[in-house]
Amino acid sequence: MVRIRHRQGRHFMDDEGRMFWINGPETFCYLSEQRQWRTGLSFQDVLEWKQCAPSGLVSQRFKSVQAACEAFEHNQVLWSHDLYLRRMGDQMALHRSASDYRPTAMKLAEASGRSVRPAPWISEEPACLSCPIPSMAEGDHPTAPAVDELLHRRRRRRSLREPVH
Repeated sequence: MVRIRHRQGRHFMDDEGRMFWINGPETFCYLSEQRQWRTGLSFQDVLEWKQCAPSGLVSQRFKSVQAACEAFEHNQVLWSHDLYLRRMGDQMALHRSASDYRPTAMKLAEASGRSVRPAPWISEEPACLSCPIPSMAEGDHPTAPAVDELLHRRRRRRSLREPVH
């Protein structure tokens, strides 16, 4: 028997960390499994930042949201695959998995003057910038060709004449 661990409205997560949504009208609803692509987010973060999308696995119809939840917890759900829902989920995952993704509701709130919130998967630390030229002892002066070689080594490695490995 699998238990619903977290639930908010029509969204819930089970003991195994799988996410599900209850779709459809109150009196004729069904479950759809949601896949997540970022690890380490809380249940609330997944919902708030919309970091899940339909996997394509759907249940039969239920007469109420409560009946759907009870059927899930008593292992009475009959699952089938919906290929259209799966393709839609793939498109959503592609769009929402970008590192700078923010839901529309958050963009609108920010446009109205609320502060910009960093996504929980983006590190707060700024990326460290480093100079590609090694430090030199005082008095050392590289010749122009040596500096040019160091700065443009990467560009030459990407030449179309050389095979890419």
